[in-house]
Amino acid sequence: MKWVSNIFILILIYLICSARSCTDEGNMNELNEEKLLSASKVSIKQAFEVDSPGDELLKAYEATARQKLTDFADYLKIASDSSMDTTFRKQALEMAGKLFISGETDTRKWNKAYPRPNLNTLEQLLEKSLSQGMPCWVQPSRINVNTPLTWKNDSTFTGSLSFYQQCILFDKPDPLGSISSMLVIDIYALKKVKFFGKEHLSIWEVYLGDIN
Repeated sequence: MKWVSNIFILILIYLICSARSCTDEGNMNELNEEKLLSASKVSIKQAFEVDSPGDELLKAYEATARQKLTDFADYLKIASDSSMDTTFRKQALEMAGKLFISGETDTRKWNKAYPRPNLNTLEQLLEKSLSQGMPCWVQPSRINVNTPLTWKNDSTFTGSLSFYQQCILFDKPDPLGSISSMLVIDIYALKKVKFFGKEHLSIWEVYLGDIN
C-alpha cells in the first residue's frame, strides 16, 4: 500500500507543478499581449498624429477631398435610384452625409441639376433623394484644386475644389451634357480627437462643405 501512496503523492506534485506552469504561461501571454498592444498604439500615434500637416500631407488631404466628392456622387446615385433596395439606399444616404461638415451645408448649386424645387441644404437633398428618388445621376467631372488647403487655426485648414457636372439618366447610359458653369465646393481638414478604449488620438479628417 505504501507504493500506492507514493504514486498518489507524485501525481499530486505533478498536478500542482503543471497548474503553476499554466498560470505562469498565462501571465506571460497576457504580458506579451499588453506589450504588443502598447507597441501598436505607439505605431498608430506615429503614423496618424500630426500637430500641423506639412505640404505633402495637405496635398494628400486635397486628393482625399477630390475622392470624397466623387464618392458623394456615387452614394447619391444609389440613394436616388428608386429601383434599388431601400436598405442599400439608406446606407448610401448615411455614407453620403458623413462626407460633409454639416447637414446644413449649402448644396443649392449642386441641386440645380435636379428638377426639384426648394432643395437648399444637404439634409433636404438627401431626404428628397430617398423619399422621391431622382431621375438622373449627377456626376462631377474635371475636379481640380481651386484653393489649396491653408491654415485657419490650430485645428482647421480650409480650401476649395472646382468641378463641372454631368447628368446621366438612370434609364439611358449617355450623359445629357455638362453644366456650363463651373462649381466650387469648400473643403476642410479638421483635427479630431478619436477614442480607442482609454486611449485617444488627435488625427486630421477631411470634409466637404458648401457648394458655390
